Amino acid sequence: MTTRNFQDYDRVTEVLFPFSGLSVVDVEVLKKAADRGTKVHEICDALINNIGISSYDDSLQGYVESFFKWLPRKFLEKPKRFFCDDLMITGECDAIYEDNDGLVLVDFKTSLNEGKTWPLQGSAYSYLAKKEGYDIKKIEFVKISKFGKEPISYVYQENFDLFLKCLDVYRNFFDKSKKQKEIEFMKKGNHEFHDSLV
Repeated sequence: MTTRNFQDYDRVTEVLFPFSGLSVVDVEVLKKAADRGTKVHEICDALINNIGISSYDDSLQGYVESFFKWLPRKFLEKPKRFFCDDLMITGECDAIYEDNDGLVLVDFKTSLNEGKTWPLQGSAYSYLAKKEGYDIKKIEFVKISKFGKEPISYVYQENFDLFLKCLDVYRNFFDKSKKQKEIEFMKKGNHEFHDSLV
């Protein structure tokens, strides 16, 4: 088993963050959204794995109701975080399920609007999943409603070439030193800070 230092890899969501338009949003607003997204993702994981959910804040009830409307799927066991040693990138999808066409890579979102980097995030996750042997046929991002409404599914065509261009720009213009990343990582306390936002 390969031992990897997480800090040596660029996270897909970190790479895409400068292109998402979220850098102009107040840090406290982003933190609250990330915290909410983390809690909703934990609930979704519990429901997918049929392990039940403990009590949660009433403000999340709409998300739970919305997710239940999408839930019936044939899920695979959730894959571990993906790593690519060639490109030195890492990412973690929320789930993979199987439909009539094959394997579907899925990511859950709690934002009000579709993110412009979602197709590229999905493309990178699909690339990483395929490297791990998953024969991904479709990329689906599911926007769960705060108000308990039917969630909106976005199905994206893979465009890994465009992600690679973003990766190149990120590394040339936005990438901070590894030491600075480690400091920020420790300050955030939550290594998935941007994942539920981008």
